[in-house]
Amino acid sequence: MNELNSNISNLVLIPLLLPLISGVLLLLISDKTKYLKEVLSFAVTGVSFAASIVILKFVLQSDNLQYHIKWLGNLSSISFRIDQLSAFLLFGVSMFSLLLSLYGISVKNRGSSKIFYFLLMLTQTAAAGSVISDNLISMLFFWESMVVLLYVFVYISGETQACKKTALKTFLINGISDIAMMLGIIIIGYISDTFLMSKISQNKLILSGWGTVAYVLLLIGALTKAGAFPFHTWIPDAALNSNAAFMAYIPAAIDKLLGIYFLARISLYIYQINSTMQIILMSIGAITILVAVMMAFIQNDYKRLLSYHAVSQTGYMILGIGTLNPVGIAGGLFHMINHASYKSCLFMTAGAVENQTQTNDISKLGGLFSRMPITAVCFIIAAAAISGIAPLNGFFSKELVYKGTIMSGYTIFFYAAEIGSILTLASFLKLGHSVFFGKTPENLKDTKEAPYSMLIPMIALAAICVIFGFGAHLPISKLISPSLMALGFVADGELSGFHFDNLFLLSLVVIIIAVSNHILGFRLSGKAYKSSDHIHYAPVLHQTYDMAEKGYFDLYEIFRKIFSSFSSLLFKIDRFFDKLIDDIPVSITLYVSDKVSKLHSGSYSLYMFFIFVFATAYLIYLGGIKW
Repeated sequence: MNELNSNISNLVLIPLLLPLISGVLLLLISDKTKYLKEVLSFAVTGVSFAASIVILKFVLQSDNLQYHIKWLGNLSSISFRIDQLSAFLLFGVSMFSLLLSLYGISVKNRGSSKIFYFLLMLTQTAAAGSVISDNLISMLFFWESMVVLLYVFVYISGETQACKKTALKTFLINGISDIAMMLGIIIIGYISDTFLMSKISQNKLILSGWGTVAYVLLLIGALTKAGAFPFHTWIPDAALNSNAAFMAYIPAAIDKLLGIYFLARISLYIYQINSTMQIILMSIGAITILVAVMMAFIQNDYKRLLSYHAVSQTGYMILGIGTLNPVGIAGGLFHMINHASYKSCLFMTAGAVENQTQTNDISKLGGLFSRMPITAVCFIIAAAAISGIAPLNGFFSKELVYKGTIMSGYTIFFYAAEIGSILTLASFLKLGHSVFFGKTPENLKDTKEAPYSMLIPMIALAAICVIFGFGAHLPISKLISPSLMALGFVADGELSGFHFDNLFLLSLVVIIIAVSNHILGFRLSGKAYKSSDHIHYAPVLHQTYDMAEKGYFDLYEIFRKIFSSFSSLLFKIDRFFDKLIDDIPVSITLYVSDKVSKLHSGSYSLYMFFIFVFATAYLIYLGGIKW
């Protein structure tokens, strides 16, 4: 058995080292070589996915896996530890990397294929390392790598200045939050005398003194990576200025899986958080749901609309974890993997539409169902899943979150989540109607279905939405419940199952309200893409939306303007002292010199007069003249 453990433990290196080595080899392949880069990437991610399946199966049936790499002799080591939760996440990261390697083949605005797949391989390594690291220092190393990869992914998506600005914004927001996370890890290492999460969890930290400071710093890092309010604004900008493959990878590995995973680790595994922090977490979740879905509702860009929904759905995960009860936490974790499935699928449909029509503006689209039927069906399934329509997977994860909020005793958060569900469905009715139904513009009547390399990943993810819905007991019993146990929580009753209770009836009410709103908006405006106008341009909301679109609520823009004003003030102060020290004395000197020079008339008697005057003044100054 020990030999088996050793062999299985060695498999840990496959999702880490194989993509890293392959990524470096990709740089050696000529750009003129067709499909070799794509085939190599697909093969590597396939092997990594297979290794993650073996690891997941072993961990669920046997025990945790540990792997240590000595570093600096015996002074320290890089520790990898795979429990049920990290095995589950490693499986998810590897699966989505495999699907994205196939999907990326047909993406046109991915930049250099060599660089794209190089970044994909390194992202697989960084994401896998972040998930399975037990040592907070080594986890930070992999986590920090993601900042650079995010920046380059956005940067290579286009040559425009907007791409460069968005890449810089992405780098700065994530980089600054990671500095906060770094400081938090240092404090934790100091107060607990170890950086191993497994050891810290044996005697959980409490929110007191420096422990509170460390938790808040770590929370900033987790929320930023998860894309939660108010650290979310880089995601909608990235949607406008990056390729669909990257946006599909954000909820699948870079964004939701890592951010929510780390939030669960710090909030449930290494910390014992109190009721005050519980309310703060749930408030952040509720605000994220409502603010982001309100912004999604008015968007007319396909990917930007989806990006705001990616932010909004993060709120449900945070809300579930914040309930601190097994039902809510299970819902948050289940929603995490469900969201990665349907949101990646939705971004893939956006990429397919963009690829075939050369636009993301939904006002210029329409009637694509008959021309792109497979893409349309995948969209409908994923949109219904994210809207929480039974019996798809999103319904069951949201149901657990709802129940968790009710069990927590803070029902106000339950109502916030339900309002978010209404607006989510309403905005997807607007999007689906605008893109796939209605009249087809003349320039799109020859539109063809997307390539198979795009369709296969979309179909696979849409199938997961169906399978994890009708067969919700499988992921919940095999993946979610073991993950709860890894965090130290055990559910009292059955978490899965279809219940004809009040929550189900309420979900029907949500559907009726959302559909009624869309019909009203469509009849008032006459255009599907304007079906949100009656809310967008309502009193008060109109002004609020305008302020939001101008960046008045964007922390990045707020601080950029503050620092810009501050630097302008410093520049003016510098100019003042420069004038005071340099310009004014020089001007006085030149003026005096000019006046003195005019006294040099060449008259010998005048010169003797001044000599006599100054000699007399000097003698008086020395002590006067004795008579």
